[in-house]
Amino acid sequence: MEGISLDAGTLQTVSFEGVVFREVNLSGVAWNLIRLKDVRFEGCDLSGAKWTEAALERVQFTDCRLTGLQLPGAVLRHVRLTRALAPLSLWPDVEAKHLWLEDCDLTEAVFMDAKLPGAVFRGCTLGKTEFHGAEMDGADLRASALAGVRLGLRELAGVTVEPVQLLDLAHLLGVRVEELPDQV
Repeated sequence: MEGISLDAGTLQTVSFEGVVFREVNLSGVAWNLIRLKDVRFEGCDLSGAKWTEAALERVQFTDCRLTGLQLPGAVLRHVRLTRALAPLSLWPDVEAKHLWLEDCDLTEAVFMDAKLPGAVFRGCTLGKTEFHGAEMDGADLRASALAGVRLGLRELAGVTVEPVQLLDLAHLLGVRVEELPDQV
C-alpha cells in the first residue's frame, strides 16, 4: 500500500501479513485485535491511532510519525522502530521480546507496567518518558538521552547505561551532583 489515506475507522480482528505500508496516512485509526506479521511501515503517519490488544511479529517502523499512538496490551515480537517520532505515545501493559528502538523521540511516552526485558533504546530521546512498573531487566539504554526519564530503582535493576548517563539518573538515589567551586 502506498501513498493512500485510510479513514479513521475501526477494524476488528484483521490480519496483515507480508505487507509494506509506504507513506500511508493511518492517523486516528482504531484497530482492535489486529495481527501484523512480516509488515513494514515506511514514512507512515500513525498519529493518534489506537491499536488495542494488537499482536506484532517481525514488524518495522522506519521514519514514521507515531505521536500519541496507543498500543494498550499489545504483544510485540521482533519489532524495530527507526527514526520514529513517538512523543506522547502510550505503551501500557505491552509485552515485548526483541524490541529495538533506534534514534526515536519518545518524549513523554508512557511504558507503564510494560514488559520490556532486553529491549534496546539506542540513541533515543527519553525525556519525561514514564517507565513506572515496567520490567526492564536486560534493557539497554546506552546512547539515549535520559534527562528527566521517569523510572524507579526497581525498573533500573539490570538495565545497562553508559557512565556519562549516571549523572542523569543520580536524582533517583536522592543524590545531588555538583562541581566543587574553584578555591580562591
